[in-house]
Amino acid sequence: MRVSVTNDSGQACSVGGPERLDLREKPAGIEHIDAARRYPTFRGLLLNLNSDESPFTTFGCKVWIEDVEGDEPSVFASRIDLVISQGAERLGHAQYDEVATRLAGLLECEPGDTVRVELHISPAQFAGGFQGFCLRLLLFARGAKQDHAQLRWSLGVARVQQALLFLARAIRQNRVCMD
Repeated sequence: MRVSVTNDSGQACSVGGPERLDLREKPAGIEHIDAARRYPTFRGLLLNLNSDESPFTTFGCKVWIEDVEGDEPSVFASRIDLVISQGAERLGHAQYDEVATRLAGLLECEPGDTVRVELHISPAQFAGGFQGFCLRLLLFARGAKQDHAQLRWSLGVARVQQALLFLARAIRQNRVCMD
C-alpha cells in the first residue's frame, strides 16, 4: 500500500459545528450517514473509531467514485476526518505527526499498489474558539471495473481499521508520545 503524510497549512477545518454528528454521544446517528448505510466495512470503521474506549473521534466522512486514465480506470475513494485525544487532553502537532508517521509505517507494510492512503495533518477550529489539529485520512483504490475498485477499497478500509485499532491501544497505553 502506498502512503503519504503531509502537513496542510491552509484553512482550518471546523470540528465543532452544529451539523456535526457526534457518533460517540449518539451512535444511532450512524444511520444518517449515507456511506455508512451503504458500505458495512466503512460503517464498522466509523463505529470503532467513535467507541467509548477509542482515542479517535470522527467529525466528517465521504465516499465517492471517479474515473481516471490507465489500465485500472475506476477509483473508489473515501475520506475520514478525525481528531485524537488522550482523555480530556487534545494532541498538538508533534503528536499528530507521530501518530500519522506510525500509521503510515503500519500501512506501508500492506502489499499492493492499487490502494493508496494520504494522511493530512491540518489545523482545526474547535467549538469555543479552541485551535488544534485534525487528521484527514484519504483512501483510494483502483480497479479495472467499479466493483473491483470497491472490493479493494473495502479491503483497504479493513486494513486501515486494524492499523488504527493498533495505534489506539498504543495511545491508551501511553506508548505514543503525548508530551
